[in-house]
Amino acid sequence: MAVTSDRLTPLQRRLIPGLTDLLFCAFALTQLGRRIFTDGDSGWHLWAGVDVLAHGPRAIPDALSFTRAGLPWRDVQWLGDAILALAYRHAGYFGVTLLVSLVFAATFAWLYRILRRGTDHPPAAAAATLLAALVVLLSLLARPLVFSFPLLLAAWELVRAPGRERRAVVLLPLVTALWANLHPTAFLAPALAAFAFLALRRDRRLLLAALLAALALGATPWGYGWLGDIVPAGENLRFFAGIDEWQSPRFGEPRFWFVFATLLLAVMVRRRGPRLAAGEAVLGVGCMAAALLAARLGPVAAILWSPFLARDLAACARERGGWLAGRMWRAMQETLAPFERVWKPGLWPALGIVASLALAPRLAPLFPDAAGGFPAELYPYRAMAAVARLDPGPRVLNSYRWGGYLSWVYGGRWKVFIDGRAGFFAGDVLGDYLKLADLSPGWAEALERRHPDWILLGPQAPLVSAAPLTGRWRAAYADSIAVVLVPAVRR
Repeated sequence: MAVTSDRLTPLQRRLIPGLTDLLFCAFALTQLGRRIFTDGDSGWHLWAGVDVLAHGPRAIPDALSFTRAGLPWRDVQWLGDAILALAYRHAGYFGVTLLVSLVFAATFAWLYRILRRGTDHPPAAAAATLLAALVVLLSLLARPLVFSFPLLLAAWELVRAPGRERRAVVLLPLVTALWANLHPTAFLAPALAAFAFLALRRDRRLLLAALLAALALGATPWGYGWLGDIVPAGENLRFFAGIDEWQSPRFGEPRFWFVFATLLLAVMVRRRGPRLAAGEAVLGVGCMAAALLAARLGPVAAILWSPFLARDLAACARERGGWLAGRMWRAMQETLAPFERVWKPGLWPALGIVASLALAPRLAPLFPDAAGGFPAELYPYRAMAAVARLDPGPRVLNSYRWGGYLSWVYGGRWKVFIDGRAGFFAGDVLGDYLKLADLSPGWAEALERRHPDWILLGPQAPLVSAAPLTGRWRAAYADSIAVVLVPAVRR
């Protein structure tokens, strides 16, 4: 006798894995790789987290650089850094990779569940979830940013749909207060509530939720002062313009193809979906503009627009037609929908999270790539081995993308010129770095003024060719990843 959804017992509805459970497992397992550590900033995040665990949130005297040595630095992501450091303390690099993967998997398993309830169309919900997850992969790194994705989804769900206004008044400020200590994107929470009030529906409770969430931004060790730290100004604007994640996505590169596919699909299916209200249309245009403006904004746009994309995909699927793909799409819907309506997912993801975190030290040998940390094909390990033999001194003029890596992996032995702590390296320090990076007027004077003991840059950096021409520097080591320059005459 065939098993139908109405024959499932309450226990079976919780124990039999549904699409939510399967998506969680797929998302978690596929991300257990070394790409989580492709950003050198993960190093200084771990350093800051270790300091928080030892001393609590505080203005940390800088011990990583020689250009800002001893000056206090305010870690506005202190709680996120502390959580990453706890994961590292528990199971090394694998612990951090596992934590990031589980947060990612839980976020998009939850997103699927939201979209399934909103459309009653599992294939459309799964497709929209998968596309959003693939866009977010661009920013899935060992950084506190990963915690902003579930919080963004929570805030958006509280204010997006009618009927949740009372809960938004109570819960949105709590979400915002937590978010403000995890990552500086917390300002999005009151912004979303204000947008919902102005553009989606004029319910005064949404306005109250926005005001209370704005007040909750100050529930940090720094009060509201951290908001000023995240606003780039002066040389920082020029610096951000040169950072890959703040540039427009380059659709000729494979890593951006899913962003392009999501944008294209959203446009194609929109004409078959229900008519958008004015506020929803504004949101759609804003999401598309944000995704085209900067790669860093693509994940936010994908999460915010996913309910509308799923709704449009479901509307397309309900159209009657004879084409094979359409018939298969409808067959999947007719088969899955009855079960997805009654399944009670969550047990297996919860058990998976608890068990994998508890057993992380024992699981690490099974995933050598995930336990390896910063990948050798992207970081100058061989160059650093040569530097250890040369012992040129502690002060290194480095590429900013390697700053956190150098500080963390080598235990603070080398004092960097700069790393990814935007705002802390500002003023004259950032100005001199940009002169040296671009060989703009005054670069030779900046090099002399900062007086590094050695230089570590990629082989394409202009300074690698220009510095030896002064007669004061020579190449001591070079490979396809990095070049080491030392003084022509040992100091």
